[in-house]
Amino acid sequence: MLLSEVTATAQPQANMNKDNGKDISVGIVLDLQGQASVLENAQRRKIQLLSYLKQNAQVQLEEGSKLSVSLYANRTVYRFVGPATIVVDKDQMRSIKGAPPEIKQVKEKLVAGAESGQLLAGAIRMRQLPPKIAVLTPENGVLLLRAPKELTWASMEKTSVAIRIVDEDENLIIEGQSSQNSWPIPAHLLWTAGKAYKWNVSFISRRDGGRYLSSGEFRLADAQVLSDLENLKPSDTALIEEWVLYAAYLQSQSLFQEARDVWKKIGKKRPD
Repeated sequence: MLLSEVTATAQPQANMNKDNGKDISVGIVLDLQGQASVLENAQRRKIQLLSYLKQNAQVQLEEGSKLSVSLYANRTVYRFVGPATIVVDKDQMRSIKGAPPEIKQVKEKLVAGAESGQLLAGAIRMRQLPPKIAVLTPENGVLLLRAPKELTWASMEKTSVAIRIVDEDENLIIEGQSSQNSWPIPAHLLWTAGKAYKWNVSFISRRDGGRYLSSGEFRLADAQVLSDLENLKPSDTALIEEWVLYAAYLQSQSLFQEARDVWKKIGKKRPD
């Protein structure tokens, strides 16, 4: 199953992290090689990458299979090798059959990204285009590590489009025109780290005379964000669950392009 299919299947479970006894979501599957299933509330289902696990669930891991789970309560990753029968508690995972797990602490910020639900909400970013025009990149709400070099949009009519960029105080940065669906941003513009910018594209329709507009907003990362990324980014030799957590953190910070790059890296390691 493709990673996109896995996230689409698992996404509705993101709301399960509620304190209602047995239905509480206490952890998330960060890596799975082989076959595993989980018994929850007298029902058994197959485990997939990015599945959530509830408190008091019982996991059956097949022989030779490997499973990594992050528990929110103690910011810990548990790695199991099958065959094993595993019980999921709120603050620990234990084998009642099979070898005990390898246990590793991970950085709190990384686990918080997965716990927030951003992991699944951002793994598939679906866009429904308006009837006439829609901004594309930079994506609306994105946090950028560096100033954008180009604006892109989708338009239902081939016509001249007006472009406008303002800062968060509505001060005009630049205006322009384009007959394409993109516009290169002049290199001489001065940007401020940590500041938000708004942009829009608009045109007058030749078909009905109406004016159509679409807008977006982006923010430039400050020094603290760059420092955090430097400290949190896994090493090239890190295990896959660390990269999954890192992708979750990037998405929770609205670093969508960086998150996509990490998902591509994960997809190469787990093509199934």
